[in-house]
Amino acid sequence: MYIINIGNELLFGKTINTNAAYIAEKLYETGIEVEKIMVIPDSPETIFKTLTDVFKETDWIITTGGLGPTKDDMTKKVIAQFFEVDLELDNTTLEFLKKMFRERGWELDEVNRKQAEIPEGSLALTNKNGTAPGIWIEKNGKTLIALQGVPFEMQAILIESVIPLLKEKYKGTHAVVHKNILVCGIGESALAQKIEGWESALPKEATLAYLPSPGQVLLRLTARAAKESIAKQVIENQLPPLFEIINPYLVSTEGETLVEIVSELLKKNRKKLAVAESCTGGYIAHLITSLPGSSQFFEGGIVSYSNEIKRNILNVRESNLKNQGAVSELVVNDMAMNIMSLFETDYAIAVSGIAGPDGGTDEKPIGLVWIAVATPTKIVTQKFLFGKNGGREVIIKRAAMAALNMLRIEVTKKNL
Repeated sequence: MYIINIGNELLFGKTINTNAAYIAEKLYETGIEVEKIMVIPDSPETIFKTLTDVFKETDWIITTGGLGPTKDDMTKKVIAQFFEVDLELDNTTLEFLKKMFRERGWELDEVNRKQAEIPEGSLALTNKNGTAPGIWIEKNGKTLIALQGVPFEMQAILIESVIPLLKEKYKGTHAVVHKNILVCGIGESALAQKIEGWESALPKEATLAYLPSPGQVLLRLTARAAKESIAKQVIENQLPPLFEIINPYLVSTEGETLVEIVSELLKKNRKKLAVAESCTGGYIAHLITSLPGSSQFFEGGIVSYSNEIKRNILNVRESNLKNQGAVSELVVNDMAMNIMSLFETDYAIAVSGIAGPDGGTDEKPIGLVWIAVATPTKIVTQKFLFGKNGGREVIIKRAAMAALNMLRIEVTKKNL
């Protein structure tokens, strides 16, 4: 499967190509692998030539862009030209457009009426969020799926129409099965060294990919076989020895994110959480509140960036600030205990560190972060040296992931 994204705005850097990532992810979840992703301009000659060249390498192409009503939307005409057919009116799409315009109190003009035209012999993919339908056309063993460039329109058609059709077309031809394994508390290189022997012994049907991000590593184990049941069994056979090696760092095997796991743990056990953040600047609270249902367990937080706020709002002891400094074990302990008391919660996270690019010293370098997790019975505190690599943003993300993982461990211990 090839993905071709069409649009001058993508090449000019004015628009981020989120469509390619979204399509590739959804195809991956379906067991369909993307071989190549291309971005080309809104040029009829380029579109035609690209289709000609790419169809020499693959039988399946998904395009995005160029299906709208404006003059720069040329994809539909080029598709018809490429497959040597005319455009014809799709009555189902036309009736859908008439109904949409009527409900909005608008009159369907000729420009929008032409939106209902599709290449002869193709299938119109209903666009509930816009006017132009997607297009599915097959000829001489080649299949082209043309989708909108507008992300929310494209995504709906992909999920509601394209993926079900692809599953039916690919059914019984081959199987690709993936297993995502989330690991925290160990870096990519250290993890690779730890599981080197296991990885070397993988059967030829299985491959492993490392997908690191700040503070965590996602291992993606993939198996390919003639049947899905066989591929699944290949995966299952590899997991027990892997889990035995990485058990101290294993977070999830079900595709959840770390913050989703923490969220579910707290909701399941009906526990409340508060956060006191300094160097992370509210990023932990942002991650938590980005999830629906977070109000069931998250009471709130304080971004105590200055010592005045630490002292006057969080009641951090002056002696600890003066003798140890804001980035210290005693200060984050005070922050965690006092935010838990102020917000009357069961758990609390406190973070203080030096995210840079300035402010580091030999004693307290950039990347130093202290994290405390207060529980109903104790405080767990840990010192991290994240280094300068990646800059301020990466340090903040590493600190947030480390804090959430510390909380996950404590909540899990409490409920074993």
